[in-house]
Amino acid sequence: MSANGPNKRLTIVIPALNEQDKIADTIDGVLPLARDLLDDFEIFLIDDGSTDNTGAIMDQFAAEEPRLTVVHHAQRQGVGAAFKWALQHAKFNAITLIPGDHAFKNEGIARMFKAAGAADIVITYRDNQSDRSRNRSFQSHSLRFLLNCTFGFWLFDYHSMIIYPVKWLRQIPVKADGYGYQICSLISLLQLGLTHVQVPVSLNAELKGSSRALRPRTYFELGMTILSLLRRAPIRHIDASQVPAQAERVPHQ
Repeated sequence: MSANGPNKRLTIVIPALNEQDKIADTIDGVLPLARDLLDDFEIFLIDDGSTDNTGAIMDQFAAEEPRLTVVHHAQRQGVGAAFKWALQHAKFNAITLIPGDHAFKNEGIARMFKAAGAADIVITYRDNQSDRSRNRSFQSHSLRFLLNCTFGFWLFDYHSMIIYPVKWLRQIPVKADGYGYQICSLISLLQLGLTHVQVPVSLNAELKGSSRALRPRTYFELGMTILSLLRRAPIRHIDASQVPAQAERVPHQ
């Protein structure tokens, strides 16, 4: 990493619910990449009310690496709540969320880390969604088309991994929970006119069976998020002079 290159200090959030078979693979993939490609980092491992050994596995990793912090939720709070907690406690100017179910190939995570600092927002897009079930692929493409037509940003993906600017995101009231937090956060930041780059990533092969992302509750959350964005006045301007270089974080215990 060049001393004259972009700042590559990153807060990484890895939430997981009952992922004892995948969480170790996720951390084993992310941790060496963060060490090699980032100037500095912290990782928040969020055990979102797991009833299996997910939390214990997280604790084992944290015992070996001081830059890992484990947060245990007694009950499930959702991925949006995990992200918002980490945003409040982040000590670096950029933050990203990587799912704890080992959804993304390590090569794509490496490309995202390498792009950190290249723009205000780094937006990854999944380049192999056709490898998923036909129904899941159709739903993802339909959501992207709907959001592009509605908001006019013409992105390749709205629901992959994203590196957000902490100081700007802390100024925006993101009320959505669950999967809607990411759409609300991203569209709000883009409405401010922040710069962005798009980076391809690939998904790991899905296990057979239904995904939690396909539940009716997820559709409801996404629908309510889109409606709330349409009902409010678009965010066009936040006075940059009122935004600190790095907003005050909430110290974690």
